[in-house]
Amino acid sequence: MKMQHLRFLVAVVDAGGVGKAADRLRLAQPTVSAGLKALEIELGQPLFERTGGRRLSPTPRALEFCRSATDILQRCDEARRQFRRTDTRPARLRVGVLPTISSQRVGAFVSALAGNEAADRLQLWEGNPSRLADWMRDGRIDACWTTVVEDGRFAKVLWREPFVALVSPKHRFCRESTISLADLDREPIVLRGSCEMPRGRLWSEKVKPRIVARIDRDEMALRLVASGVGLAVAPKSLATKDVVARTIRDLRTVRCIGLKWRPELRDDALRLLIAAVEAGGS
Repeated sequence: MKMQHLRFLVAVVDAGGVGKAADRLRLAQPTVSAGLKALEIELGQPLFERTGGRRLSPTPRALEFCRSATDILQRCDEARRQFRRTDTRPARLRVGVLPTISSQRVGAFVSALAGNEAADRLQLWEGNPSRLADWMRDGRIDACWTTVVEDGRFAKVLWREPFVALVSPKHRFCRESTISLADLDREPIVLRGSCEMPRGRLWSEKVKPRIVARIDRDEMALRLVASGVGLAVAPKSLATKDVVARTIRDLRTVRCIGLKWRPELRDDALRLLIAAVEAGGS
């Protein structure tokens, strides 16, 4: 069984398709497809089912095999790095952070590490969930503060929060305790480019947004909301004294935030990170 074929499988499952996986791996799509076919022949059964036309969906057994393959690849990559390492200085503790984690929480996280040896070794890397996953896979970061679906061997959910409408304190929605999705129809919207929620979860044929700004940085988006330019749909934790959160009662989407880490991260460092992240989320 070739390690390269395992990497192909993990990349396709993570990316959600052969084309995206090939782009991520910087390979031709036929090369990835051929590697998957060879792996299926060796395993003696298909790894993917076609759903919704040409869309590929991994089988339950393929997902189970993919988790084992991910573990194998991570351990193999770490063994290679350990063998090549010649620097005897203390290694950096590199932690990835979502740009949608509020600056107050990140600041509290860093403060919680103050006075500990880890604070001198800490490096923060900011990136979206896909980039953080790539950095983790490549061994460029040791852990990441990101979206987590459920607790696992190398992942821990720390908190869950709803998506809400963030509005100026002078907005008419502040007179209501809750609003509905229908209330957002034709409402001026500041669209957050960093939002993890798929657009289809929010808009429909009956609810049409009037987008007045498309902003990548949450800090700028919240400034526009506070000034009354429009409202933003965002995780509740992004609310500030200048921006008020209003529950959207028929929006059920919840964001799960937690910590993911590489298998070789030392237990003491892991415990320290979890405690610091929980302090940042308190």
